[in-house]
Amino acid sequence: MLKKATRNERGDMSFFTIFVILAVIMLMSFLLLFASIKINCINIRNAAKMELNNISARIYADTFHSQREANLNSYMADLHLSSAYQAALRADFINGMEERIPLSTDSYTLSNINLAFHQYSDRIEYEVTCDAAFRIRMFGELFPPVTQHITLTGSHHTKY
Repeated sequence: MLKKATRNERGDMSFFTIFVILAVIMLMSFLLLFASIKINCINIRNAAKMELNNISARIYADTFHSQREANLNSYMADLHLSSAYQAALRADFINGMEERIPLSTDSYTLSNINLAFHQYSDRIEYEVTCDAAFRIRMFGELFPPVTQHITLTGSHHTKY
């Protein structure tokens, strides 16, 4: 056996070996594709979380100003009844997201971005939901998109 290895003789490769190598390559390609989808999803969540922090800072500034003027109830009414104020917060969120990451690329598209507010006795809770549709191109084929629903929540305490 040692003589065979030192003479550099080459043998024929069996079909079984070729299929095993092909299967390993396909498996690794799938794993890399899966990892890239997870990484994109993490990047989207991180950008959304940073924008939720900005929304929290804006709500903090608005509630602090309202508490100083002793009209926090008026602010809460604006938050829940004023669609213009909610639309402004939502637009700020989407614009901030666009600055951090593109909302549509060759790999994914973000859609149905929604920002909802819930009031509790001591805090304002906000929830962002969106759908990320990942386009999968593998082995020259375009597969149906995989949609991940992303939900993030944050809160701001209004009583000090």
